[in-house]
Amino acid sequence: MPILFPPGRVKQAAFTFEGREYRLPMNREPDHAHGELRERPWKIVASGADAAGGAYVSAEFNIAEHPDMLAYFPHAACLRFTYRLKDGTLSLRGEIANHSGQTMPLSLGFHPYFAYTDGEASRVNVLIPAAAEWPLSADGFAAGEPKLSPLSAALRQGVAVSALPKYPGGSQLLSMEPGPQTCELQYEARGTRLVFDMGDKFPIHVLFTAPWADAVSLEPYTSIMNVFNEPFAAELSGAQGLPGGETFTFEWSIHIEPLEK
Repeated sequence: MPILFPPGRVKQAAFTFEGREYRLPMNREPDHAHGELRERPWKIVASGADAAGGAYVSAEFNIAEHPDMLAYFPHAACLRFTYRLKDGTLSLRGEIANHSGQTMPLSLGFHPYFAYTDGEASRVNVLIPAAAEWPLSADGFAAGEPKLSPLSAALRQGVAVSALPKYPGGSQLLSMEPGPQTCELQYEARGTRLVFDMGDKFPIHVLFTAPWADAVSLEPYTSIMNVFNEPFAAELSGAQGLPGGETFTFEWSIHIEPLEK
């Protein structure tokens, strides 16, 4: 489940925030994609298991300990994520602490893949509490403000994976209903559903169907992709900064349960 930080997809691998220019690695030329934390080692700081809390592991990543990363993202931010498995529920509690003296640009997302078998796509339904859909450009970035669309309305009731629109890159960019959000994948052939409780810190959602695999991704985001280069109001795009000395926290969880007839 790749962690998309610092900012996910960034056009031309550069953006400006509070008058400062950031130039990220062109890891998908000519753009920057998905951040770098998915490819770097984290430090295990605690692990264990008990009857009350289940099995857990806590890991940290401190940007200040990586000079090459600090050179293009100059914020001594420390991320601490605790994954826990208890009674069939996988949960994550995370925090990002900004120990630098400047407000840092904050954009966080997750990119899980949920597989289905060959030929099962027509019997896997996606439910997302979408409020609106963002129009996309040919390169997959937001091309206008989000609006209610047939897709965003249908996703609230459920859409088969095989019926999803074939948009650029296989992605749909959605704004979520306010408050805590819960998404589902209903596997009719198996009689089960996957429930993804995403909390209330991810107002943007990317629904992605991988063209190279039988899988669908339910991706919670704090903001749209390329957010700091876009002209949209922060209340729409999710653009935000994390002031020095403050901490951003979030939680989400995933579990499987029977599909009610």
